[in-house]
Amino acid sequence: MMPLTSLSRTPDIFNSPDHEIQVLDDFLPSAGYYELADLISNEPLVYGSRSNPRTDPHGHWSRSFVQAGLMNLADVAVDLGLDDRLGPLMRAWEFLRDTQLANEVLIRCYLNGYTYGTDSYFHFDSQRPDEHTTVVYMNDYWDPDWGGETVFLDTHDEIVKSVLPKVNRAIIFPANVKHTARGVSRKCPVLRKTLIFKTRKRRSSNFERLSAFLRRAGAAKYGHKSGSLHDHLVRTFSLLEERRFDESVCFGGGLHSVYGTNAYGLAVLTFQDRAAVAEEFGSRAEELASLFAMLERPQTLESPRELTDQEAVVELRGGQTRSLPRDMFDDLRKVECANLTDQNELSRHTVLSAIWLTQRFDV
Repeated sequence: MMPLTSLSRTPDIFNSPDHEIQVLDDFLPSAGYYELADLISNEPLVYGSRSNPRTDPHGHWSRSFVQAGLMNLADVAVDLGLDDRLGPLMRAWEFLRDTQLANEVLIRCYLNGYTYGTDSYFHFDSQRPDEHTTVVYMNDYWDPDWGGETVFLDTHDEIVKSVLPKVNRAIIFPANVKHTARGVSRKCPVLRKTLIFKTRKRRSSNFERLSAFLRRAGAAKYGHKSGSLHDHLVRTFSLLEERRFDESVCFGGGLHSVYGTNAYGLAVLTFQDRAAVAEEFGSRAEELASLFAMLERPQTLESPRELTDQEAVVELRGGQTRSLPRDMFDDLRKVECANLTDQNELSRHTVLSAIWLTQRFDV
C-alpha cells in the first residue's frame, strides 16, 4: 500500500504562556483513516489502565501496541514494523512524523477506550519538556451530547481549551500540559476511542546510538528504580553529556550497569561481550563499565583505600583490592555521581556530592 501523503490543513493553534495546543481536523487522509479505524475496531482492550494512578480509583479500557512504560525514552517505532497486521498504524505514525513531528521519535503508542461509567482524571503525560502527545479520535461519529471532551488546564487550574472527539480529529500538545478526557454521558451508546502517540525530540546522535544499542541488548525489558534499565542508563548518559564530559565518560556512564553491579544483580551483557562493546563505544568506555561492575561501590568511590595524585586503591566485590590510575578513578567517580543523581541518592554521599557540585574530581 502506498504511504500516506500530506493534506493541506489549517491548524487551530492555541498559544498562551503555558500551552501550545494544535487541533487538526481531517487529520489523516480518508483512506488511511478508515484503514486504521478498521484495524482499531478489531483490537481487544483490557480494563484497568489509570490516567492518574494517584487519583484514579478504577481505570479505563486500553490496548498498548508496543512494550514501553511511562518513563520510556527508547524509539519503539521499529516494533510497529515487526507486525504486518499493524501496517495501518505504522503508516499513521509515519504520516504524523513526516507532517507534524519531523524531529521526534515514538516512545509509546496505545489505544484508550471509555464507556459510560469510566472516567479519566487530570494528569500530565510527562514532566520532560521535550515530549509531545498526539491524540487521534477514532469514532466515525460523535454527538456533542455524548460529552467525552479532552479538557486542558493552565497553571492556575483554569480550563483553557476543551475539544470534542470529532471523527479523524487530532490534537498535538506538549506532554507537560495538564489535561483529561471527560467521561461520556449516560446517553452515549458507543466506546469513545482515542489513538495515542507519545513522542520526544530526537536527541544527540550519541544518545540515539546508545539507546538503540541498549534496546537491542534487552535493557528496556529490565525494570529499574524509575522505569526500565534502559531509561536509567540513557538518563545517566544525558547527565554526563550535559556537563560536556569526554565521550568515553558519557558512554561509560550509559553502559555502567550492562554487566550488573553489586547493587543491581541483573545483567543484559556478560564479560564475553566486552570486545563487541569496546568496538561499538571505544575501549575506554567499555573499561569504565566493566570496572564499575567489579567495584564495591559507591563506598570505595566515596572513600578509596588509598588516594594519591597518581593512583587510587579501590575495593572490589568480594573484598579484593585493585590499584587504578588516578584519571580512571576520577572518571568512575563521574559515572557514579551521575548514576546516583538519577536515582536521587547522591546527597547520601558527602564526598561525591561535593565533587559533583564543584566538578572538582581531582580532590
